[in-house]
Amino acid sequence: MKIKLINIYSFPVRAKTDWLVLEMISENNIKGYSELTMSNYYERDELISTVKKFIKVLSGKEIENDNQLKEILEENKKESLIFNTSISGIRSACSDIFSKTEKIPMNIYLTRGENKKASSSVELYANINRSLLPSNDGPVDRSPESFFNMAKKAKNAGFKKIKCAPFDGFKSEEYENKKFISGGLDKVSILSKNLKNEIEILVDCHSKFNLAESKIVEKKLYDLDINWFEEPMNPLKNLGELKKLKKLIKGKLVGGEEFYGTNKFYNLVKNNFLDIVMPDIKYCGGIEEAMEIGKKLGSISNSCFSIHCPSGPISLAGSAHVTSALSSELPLEHAVFEIEDRHEFVYPNENIKNGKYIFTNDLGIGVVPNFSKENKHLLKDYL
Repeated sequence: MKIKLINIYSFPVRAKTDWLVLEMISENNIKGYSELTMSNYYERDELISTVKKFIKVLSGKEIENDNQLKEILEENKKESLIFNTSISGIRSACSDIFSKTEKIPMNIYLTRGENKKASSSVELYANINRSLLPSNDGPVDRSPESFFNMAKKAKNAGFKKIKCAPFDGFKSEEYENKKFISGGLDKVSILSKNLKNEIEILVDCHSKFNLAESKIVEKKLYDLDINWFEEPMNPLKNLGELKKLKKLIKGKLVGGEEFYGTNKFYNLVKNNFLDIVMPDIKYCGGIEEAMEIGKKLGSISNSCFSIHCPSGPISLAGSAHVTSALSSELPLEHAVFEIEDRHEFVYPNENIKNGKYIFTNDLGIGVVPNFSKENKHLLKDYL
């Protein structure tokens, strides 16, 4: 397979949020898709430039599989989220092409030779955080009552687990005087008090704490029946502190969304830095790398792997196929209620019922972007 053309599109979603989609087209006119979305919009030009550089390296090359592609792209790899995102996006889009070339869905492609029966759906958990970020009309209510209403909405939609980021969105002075801690705990408390017997509550801290604060906050969360303590500190910068914290707490320590490569994730669990790791196919090396991560971690535990995916329908589709192929015991993340028409951004429309992602019978990741939705064509580059 040779690549002849790439396109990058931006689909506006909500306020500052958009989904950045990579389209790769082979010489046989087979199209592969992946998502390149990064939270840092100021680095977008550099991201697109890096993708172009990697694509030029592939010019004229016959690409046979992901292992070959990985070897080529990693030859001059640097440790940065831009490089991780660029390589992961290219690899995932090519995997989409590979599976379409073999005329099979992605979860079958990932398990070929294993005689596994593909599942028709995978369980999701509801990340309510993005629905509580500013909308096109400005900031939204982030009171404890608003958190409760959004969590209840997710429960009524059939989700058995919800995740929130209660320590986000405070004023700068509240971070300085640490009042954000009690404010965040108030939000979790109302969820626990009213919903703990109906749904499981997961908490993402977005690296808001130091070691001492992490220990105190986790104890309070655990007393509220919270057993998922995600990234109280940044694993990229605070691995030593996380290892100390893991020995001091009762709940599960979770994180690692921005790491790249199978060995990095294996090290996080094997060497007791984290209980559960969260590879993101946008950053970890792509769809097939995520599959390898899950397989290797399976030698340690069947419940230490849960894909990170607060992203768009293209990313969720690829992530769902990996989750299916691994028969993962832990559910897949899904950003709920961010926009009402999210399901229409892909064709066939994204199908989520009773907290489960329902697969199409289409080849590859099973969906393609709906270009009738508003979008900006950021890059067109022939090889």
